[in-house]
Amino acid sequence: MNYFRSLVLYIFAGLSFMFFGPIILLVIIIYPKISYKLIIQFCKLMITIFGCKIQSNSKIPENETFVIMANHVSFLDVFAIPSVFTGKFSAIAASKNFKIPIYATFLKKLRVISIDRSNRKQSIIGIKQAETLLKEGYHIVILPEGTRTRTGDLGEFKKGGFHLAINTGASILPITTKGLFKIKPIMRWLIKPGVIDIKVGKPIKSENKTVNELLEETHSIFLKMLN
Repeated sequence: MNYFRSLVLYIFAGLSFMFFGPIILLVIIIYPKISYKLIIQFCKLMITIFGCKIQSNSKIPENETFVIMANHVSFLDVFAIPSVFTGKFSAIAASKNFKIPIYATFLKKLRVISIDRSNRKQSIIGIKQAETLLKEGYHIVILPEGTRTRTGDLGEFKKGGFHLAINTGASILPITTKGLFKIKPIMRWLIKPGVIDIKVGKPIKSENKTVNELLEETHSIFLKMLN
């Protein structure tokens, strides 16, 4: 029964993405000013289609531009995390995501930056591009673990996002999700619909800190928020 339900959810979600995706892209091209509000609503719709529900303690503050960091648990992160967003946002994403039809077009329209972590030179160029977007008023979303957890525990953080925060003077805004590991972890095909609890933490200042100091402080705050 669980296999059948999961299969139905995957098929329904895939068909919904293929149907609504081109329509949303067309609207974004014609009316770019509503792009981000539309994408947020689309993400909420996809979470609902997967049989899940989001509960959150707050939205992103509107008086500042942040380097937004979130824990990486499931492929559903990409739909769950934006549900608490406000304003313009972009992200740093693995280059493999730009090979997925339609989804890749979404990423490009949202000015998402491609990063190949095996190519240090290209990664540095990507961080510089993210710095430019931050200065233009975009939140930049980064999943500092770099890959989805296989145990449910928070992994080690990569340094790229912390360089970005320090180079621009931007604060880091921590966001944690709970529930997604039970719903759809990386090592399981089955989806078990449930509640996704999203918490928005307090901004973490980056001024007068080294990369390692900021990384350790942020990792510690994530652990406290998750526990």
